[in-house]
Amino acid sequence: MSLRIAARFARRELRGGLSGFRIFIACLALGVAAIAGVGSVRSAIEAGLADQGAILLGGDAEVQFTYRFASPEERAWLDTIATRVSEVTDFRSMAVVDPDGAAERGLTQVKSVDAAYPLKGEILLDPPMPLAQALARNELPGAVMAPILADRLGLRVGDAFRLGTQDFTLNAVIAHEPDNTGAGFSLGPRTLVRTEDLAASGLLSAGTLFDSEYRLDLPPGSDLDALKAQAEERYRDTGLRWRDARNGAPGVARFVERLGAFLVLVGLSGLAVGGVGVSAAVRAYLARKTSVIATLRTLGASRATIF
Repeated sequence: MSLRIAARFARRELRGGLSGFRIFIACLALGVAAIAGVGSVRSAIEAGLADQGAILLGGDAEVQFTYRFASPEERAWLDTIATRVSEVTDFRSMAVVDPDGAAERGLTQVKSVDAAYPLKGEILLDPPMPLAQALARNELPGAVMAPILADRLGLRVGDAFRLGTQDFTLNAVIAHEPDNTGAGFSLGPRTLVRTEDLAASGLLSAGTLFDSEYRLDLPPGSDLDALKAQAEERYRDTGLRWRDARNGAPGVARFVERLGAFLVLVGLSGLAVGGVGVSAAVRAYLARKTSVIATLRTLGASRATIF
């Protein structure tokens, strides 16, 4: 028999519809869609992280020190390579309120900032107001706080609380913090204050545990690789750590990478299950066509034609 005759028989077989092939097609689609879907979602998330890296980091680049601030020489170098520099400190403390003489405490991740913060993105507060207004000093220095911590301590806008030995007034709660995703793991909700207002708190004195971060707004076209190499060469022994917008949220990037690997494994498992379904569908179809195949063979059909 010729290929044309084989095609004619195949068309006649398909007149009854594709009912025998539905499981076959569904199983193939399941496995392929699982692998393709994981790859597409992972690529989209990674593209988003790359596009929003500066906002997630809080600047085009960041220089970090542990348990100290930058020295005058280091700060002068940062000022020469950046158009703007924002100094941020980050540490854990206890927010304390004592409305009726009984102190209530809540663990908080404190971020203290300067007037240049934020270099990238916008912080949103409730009630809506500029950050400078929320942190302004009236009778007490101003502060803003994550809503979950304010609820935990029973604080309302206008109430006072204490960090270390310094009292603050809660002027707003944080609705959106642009660089919170890139901050990494924290043990408590956020409290945000001015660095200068912590001078009398005892929380940033010698021997205390804090990180200082200098976010940099770099000129357009800056060579990040060259600046990183220069920073590491000049301050190799001072504990300086460099991070830039190409990896603005390393924790999120690692999570996405591991989640993607796990989902690919799940997709491969789905593809294997789909393969079992394909095999079962083919065997069931051939079992129903045994008499047809036998008839074609008795009429002289070759193995190739039947295949």
